[in-house]
Amino acid sequence: MNEIDYRAIYKSDLYKKLVLRLLSLTAAILLVFTSTSYAQMPSPTTEFYHADYAGLLSEDVKTFIRSVNLNYEALEEKPQVVVATVPDMGGLDIETYAVELFEKWKIGDSKLDNGVLIVLALEERKIRIEVGYGLEGAITDGTVGQILDRATPFLSEGDYNKGLLQIFYDVTDRVNLEYGYDSEKIYTNIVERPIAEPMSDDDDSSFLSTGIILFILFLIIVGNGGGRGGRRRSYRNSSPFGGGGFGGFPGGFGGGGSGGGFGGGSFGGGGSSGGGGGSRGF
Repeated sequence: MNEIDYRAIYKSDLYKKLVLRLLSLTAAILLVFTSTSYAQMPSPTTEFYHADYAGLLSEDVKTFIRSVNLNYEALEEKPQVVVATVPDMGGLDIETYAVELFEKWKIGDSKLDNGVLIVLALEERKIRIEVGYGLEGAITDGTVGQILDRATPFLSEGDYNKGLLQIFYDVTDRVNLEYGYDSEKIYTNIVERPIAEPMSDDDDSSFLSTGIILFILFLIIVGNGGGRGGRRRSYRNSSPFGGGGFGGFPGGFGGGGSGGGFGGGSFGGGGSSGGGGGSRGF
């Protein structure tokens, strides 16, 4: 019985071609799976900093989120804190979904990796804070847990504006402390881009402006001006809004967001997720 010369087979052109085809097929399969996964992820909105695909946020909350981030754009480190709401996650778990969305949108500066994604999935009733590498020291997993625990009661009651705004404030407060930013300037310097289409109702525009001003005044009075003050705030027992959150805010933040497009959109800075963060159900 003749012995098989395996060395000759390994050296043959047929074997080499077969290996190359298998490698190419494997790479193609991986590419398809990766593309399919990213295809499930929504694209960022023109405004970038808020993507309210579930229709939960009021216009004044969107304005505040956008304004804080536009103030960040003018600073050297250019951190980005993005809020996204989605109807569902297409079968993915919240951690996987948040990481893939973070990577697709490239949140944060490319060198500092200082982005944060706050994502809420309505159907699954899940909320997650995903933190970039550069902010993991400032926003630890423990801190994330405390922030989420403080906000989930609002979310459980269906008050998504209060819950998400509470989270956004707590996260940006940590960002301000990390970089030594003047929180009063970050929160009170309202920055707006030109409105692409004029609002059809002047009364709505007036109400929006009044709501923003009242909210900022509330932050200054109750939040002690939001300054650095040489110490870090404890998230276990304190609230920058006093009395357990936003209950005393005049006018409230009720209602879902709608209408009013803004020109001159923002984009991700090329940041990456650090794998840090935390999730909660509500």
